[in-house]
Amino acid sequence: MTNHLSGGKANIALLQEWIRSELLTLVDKCDGNKVIVLDDELNGPVGLVAKSTGLQAHGITDAFILRSGRLPSSEARNVIFITRPVLRLMDIIAENIHGEERSKVRREFHIIFAPRKSLLCEKRLKNKGVFGNLTFIEELTCDIFPFDSDLMSMELQYAFKEYQLESDPSALYQAAQAVMTLQRLYGVIPRVCGVGAAAQQVWQLMTRLSLAVTTPAPPLSHIDQLLLLDRAVDPLSPLTTQLTYEGLIDEIFGIINNTVHVPAHRFTQADEEAASDMIQNKKII
Repeated sequence: MTNHLSGGKANIALLQEWIRSELLTLVDKCDGNKVIVLDDELNGPVGLVAKSTGLQAHGITDAFILRSGRLPSSEARNVIFITRPVLRLMDIIAENIHGEERSKVRREFHIIFAPRKSLLCEKRLKNKGVFGNLTFIEELTCDIFPFDSDLMSMELQYAFKEYQLESDPSALYQAAQAVMTLQRLYGVIPRVCGVGAAAQQVWQLMTRLSLAVTTPAPPLSHIDQLLLLDRAVDPLSPLTTQLTYEGLIDEIFGIINNTVHVPAHRFTQADEEAASDMIQNKKII
């Protein structure tokens, strides 16, 4: 487990370990060497729960980002696609598989959908003529990802647009599933409050999903209260400027999946000038 995730009231490292265990269980279904081909949107979140060293211990020799065209060269027998259930990504996967038909290496192809399978995606793969090439199709239940000891995120950047503008409630179902996952790990949340129509829908979905739960939750709840807030009730708060040091770094450079990419030229030149000034001052002295 990661130490920085276990410092809060609820041990968020449990969520990290649970997702990692689910992923490795699916990966271990393939015998022999494997490569992972990751949907670009999942690359960062999956990296938060499964480090490269841990994956190598389970036979994964390399990892690539899902791109059009042929797959990168590899001697691995198994190719595991980890992807969201998005139709355009099925087209890219089909293109990758068709590109390997003339390869000298005999490969087995597998798909892990995150967070769940899609009948529409399976139908698209059938229409593209590659469904029969897949050895197994599984789903990785990862509706929410751990970032810090007091922070988790579903990483659904288009959820508000999809729900408000396109009338697509899929994100609400995923939010309800995420809460059910938290209750499975940390106990049933005794008090749930909500504001807005979307919050009410999530609560109704949670109530329905709880009727189908067969695994008992921990007897002691580590979460006292849950507040469901419909973003449409308060659309202005995300537009305010962050004023903490970390927030300013996020505003200027962007922090994505706990990682910030800082342009080297923004600091190297200043360091060189500072060093040059020191040398000149020493010469003057």
